[in-house]
Amino acid sequence: MNSMKILVVDDNKDFADVLCDILKSNNYMSDSCYSGKNAVGMIQKSKFDIVFLDISMPEMNGVETLKEIKKISPESKVVMMTGFPMDDLAHKAIEEKATDIIYKPFEIEKILNLINKSKKKQSD
Repeated sequence: MNSMKILVVDDNKDFADVLCDILKSNNYMSDSCYSGKNAVGMIQKSKFDIVFLDISMPEMNGVETLKEIKKISPESKVVMMTGFPMDDLAHKAIEEKATDIIYKPFEIEKILNLINKSKKKQSD
């Protein structure tokens, strides 16, 4: 089992669960949740090395969630996910120090490469 702990946050439950399952099949400890509010609650209880966070969610969007995550766990890497071209929320996410932005649909290899890149930075 890899030591990286990963949280997948997306209001599309099926998408979040499938990505979480793929990460588990690649030997990562991963959890999923379906709202920004739930993500903040999970991060208050447990440390996550990487958070894959949907930008566009109801109630509490990804940028609002990112701000809260960074207050609670500034060392967590947050990769924003979106199905839309670069919009205002994506620009705000960059301003709020998102680690990266990936566009849906994406190849799972892209996710695994981002995790490996983050793992290498941790060990440097």
